[in-house]
Amino acid sequence: MKMKHNTKGFTVLELTIVAVVIAVISALAIPQFAKVMERLKLKTAGRDVISSLRLARSNAVSQRDQFGVYFDYTENQYVLFHDLANPSSFTYNPGSDTIIVTKALPGRVNIGYVSFPSSAVIFRPNGSAASSGQVLLYSYSEGEQYLGSLTVDVLGSTGRVKLFLDDYYFGED
Repeated sequence: MKMKHNTKGFTVLELTIVAVVIAVISALAIPQFAKVMERLKLKTAGRDVISSLRLARSNAVSQRDQFGVYFDYTENQYVLFHDLANPSSFTYNPGSDTIIVTKALPGRVNIGYVSFPSSAVIFRPNGSAASSGQVLLYSYSEGEQYLGSLTVDVLGSTGRVKLFLDDYYFGED
């Protein structure tokens, strides 16, 4: 009598090989995924800064008073505030100005430089900014590898805010 062999299915060796291949591909992809996530955090932080700047400008126009955003290097955060203490100086005074919200930058995103006087962007009631300038944000990986930067640009005469990522503009007006 002849026996029939069932040829359907996978052997243990085939399953093991597939598992090893998946593990090797995953091990190669995880570091790249971490870099992508850090760059995503950088873009998100840039968009949050843009939102805060636009909110300050909107508040200045709607409430007919000065509002601004102050960038704090030491705490790696920025502050949206109502400019009440000596509005003609166009500076942030933490003791007298009203803080609306304080936001910390995420993860390994840092403030590189702020070209505005006293590290503050102040918007006037007509929507213009007290001065033109830029804010540079940058990000690095766990191994201190530079991942990229972005620049937030404010035009003083109109108060227009733009976002540039590594010399490429990707924001809307």
